[in-house]
Amino acid sequence: ENAATTRPQRRRPIILSSTTMDANEDRRVPPAGGNEEEPMVNWRGNWVPEREGIALKHVFDEMKDYFGQPETDPKVNFKIPNLRQVAGDPNLWRGEVEFTYQIERNPFTLDYMSIDVCIDLTPKARVSNMENYGSTWLYAYLPCYTVEKIEEYFEVGTGWRPSGKGTVKDENRDIVHFEAQLNVRPQPEPSFWVANDEEKKKFTRIGTIREAADDPANHFIFRCIGIFMVSAEVRGHSGVEPRPGFGNEASLTFTLVSARTLGVVDSVAPIVYRPRR
Repeated sequence: ENAATTRPQRRRPIILSSTTMDANEDRRVPPAGGNEEEPMVNWRGNWVPEREGIALKHVFDEMKDYFGQPETDPKVNFKIPNLRQVAGDPNLWRGEVEFTYQIERNPFTLDYMSIDVCIDLTPKARVSNMENYGSTWLYAYLPCYTVEKIEEYFEVGTGWRPSGKGTVKDENRDIVHFEAQLNVRPQPEPSFWVANDEEKKKFTRIGTIREAADDPANHFIFRCIGIFMVSAEVRGHSGVEPRPGFGNEASLTFTLVSARTLGVVDSVAPIVYRPRR
């Protein structure tokens, strides 16, 4: 990972015993000028608080607690710390979802969740509603049970009922389609990794998703562990911040920041002509 791609923007100073950061060979002395009371570790080129490093390793490197495991529920809680008004629309409020993982019975909070998902890198028709496909957005596919589990966690953790806006259910195959957003420069672009030893979960970064989509050798649908940031929008009334529990629904947006591909799939037909929503 380009560390800038994955480092959260908000963190709190914490002190954690180094014995809990096992298998972290990158624990070194951070650059001068940092907070001497806060242990720091080097995670993929970025100095981060040790507790954050443990959580990043848990989600990105070890790929634990991802959604899409039918027999195992992820040990993670959802939370929206606060909502803010959207510029230009005083009745629309937006907030980012935080994810708190239970790692060895201790809570660790990140801005990221991971999902067993299929992403579609097949070319799309050159029409107006497909502009920037593969560079700013792409189609993703999930089993219905995965979507239902994510929505259940979201509602329990935040109190908001997901609206389902932006998703399309394929009743015949029990699959849900949605648009995954992709960051573009100057923001770090999402990374694309391929498995070179699936049993040991070792992956090689071959570039960004945009670069992968430009290569004809990658014009397939890939099953992957996708790592996402999630934001929610809730509509209020008369400029008053909405509160959960009063019938308001939240519209969710998933932004893909990294994809660990597990191989090509051929059981999901790509969406080519469906109008965007």
